[in-house]
Amino acid sequence: MCGRYGNFLTEQELVDHFHIAAVADEPRLFDPNWNVSPTQLVAIVVPGKEDDPGRRLEAARWGLVPSWAKDPSIGSRMINARSETVADKPSFRSAFAKRRCIVPASGYFEWQTSEAGKQPFWIHSADEAPLAFAGLYEFWRDKALGDAAPWLVTTTIMTTAARGPMRDIHDRQPVMLDHDATDAWLDRGSDQGTLFDVISVPSPELAWHPVRPEVGSPKNNGPENVVRYVA
Repeated sequence: MCGRYGNFLTEQELVDHFHIAAVADEPRLFDPNWNVSPTQLVAIVVPGKEDDPGRRLEAARWGLVPSWAKDPSIGSRMINARSETVADKPSFRSAFAKRRCIVPASGYFEWQTSEAGKQPFWIHSADEAPLAFAGLYEFWRDKALGDAAPWLVTTTIMTTAARGPMRDIHDRQPVMLDHDATDAWLDRGSDQGTLFDVISVPSPELAWHPVRPEVGSPKNNGPENVVRYVA
């Protein structure tokens, strides 16, 4: 799974790497975050509209809230969507068909369990390039408040079975896309077969190292979270 990640990419790095044409008026998107946690505000890349096709960088709360949910608390349990069931699960199938996004990241954390306990690792691209997590997004509004209620935008990160040496750390990993796969993922015209082909594309070359146990608390949020840790 992916329950914690880091995004300390600058606005310019996001715009350049993900070919962003328009940026949401939300300055918090560019606050460096070395411990992104569920329910926090995060940046997502969404495709443009028909009359404005350029990609947009938008803000969303991490933890998808389906449009039919009675209240948004369900989102804390929807931070990941398993690729094996995403097309059929009621919580995700509509977003999978119509509302796909990219969740940019500098890297992510995963915990390896052994007899000695749990050791967190910082996992990132070997060349330090931004990671593009395949994501879904959804809109939710409190029906009890009627049309005056504000829209809540939420997102989830797709996961798949761990590949290669990643299996030594955890049995799941985020779906990470290269540039061509990103284009297909964001294309509203992509059919289900194409989308599952995208999910199966090999991950970028990754590197990883152990980090301090304190990353387990979202209260600890600083560059020291991603520094190699020696017990």
